Amino acid sequence: MKIILWCLLLLAQQGWAQTTETAINDDQITNASGNPYLFKDWMDGVVLFKSGRLVKQFKLRFDCARNRLMLQFEGAAFAAESQVKEFVLYTRKNKDSLLFRKGYPAIGKNTEDTYYQVLVSGKAVLLRLYTKVLIEEKQMVNTNNHSRLEDEEYFYLLQDGVMTNLPRDKEELLKKLPAQPDELKQFVAQQSLRMDKAEDFVKIITKYNELVPQN
Repeated sequence: MKIILWCLLLLAQQGWAQTTETAINDDQITNASGNPYLFKDWMDGVVLFKSGRLVKQFKLRFDCARNRLMLQFEGAAFAAESQVKEFVLYTRKNKDSLLFRKGYPAIGKNTEDTYYQVLVSGKAVLLRLYTKVLIEEKQMVNTNNHSRLEDEEYFYLLQDGVMTNLPRDKEELLKKLPAQPDELKQFVAQQSLRMDKAEDFVKIITKYNELVPQN
């Protein structure tokens, strides 16, 4: 019994904590540990304004926690104005580009000013929302709480002007994709899709676009 009690006390002294996910606001983002940005470093990129003006001289960084684009010019950083329509980030790691766009129909807490990454274009458009969740760690041995930011992402389908939140459960997902359900179900099985990563969503929506009747 003494050994068990000693182990429990040791765990507590090492900061044994309960974690909970909470709503997030600007002050909490500032005070939390973790990186609010999609990429820590500034990236090369292109910004397209609603007027059609294209700007390439800025360094870009996307703030996932606040869903806003940050710009850097000659060492000065500032939030992009509301007239931005879309932007492209050129990543250094894989020399790839990421297209972000806003102006989509509101859904849930997301508005027409919410930026999404465009993953698949076509009759059905696949969108990815990068965000951050705030994790509160309540210490068992003292009253000090620690909060940290963790990555989270959601996938949406835009079809016929309607936004749909795509679930990760395969059976529930197929219910959201009514075109040729048997063929889609077979495709998911053949590809061993688990819907636990963006690539799986890209594959199924690409296939879905092949099956959707084109007007």
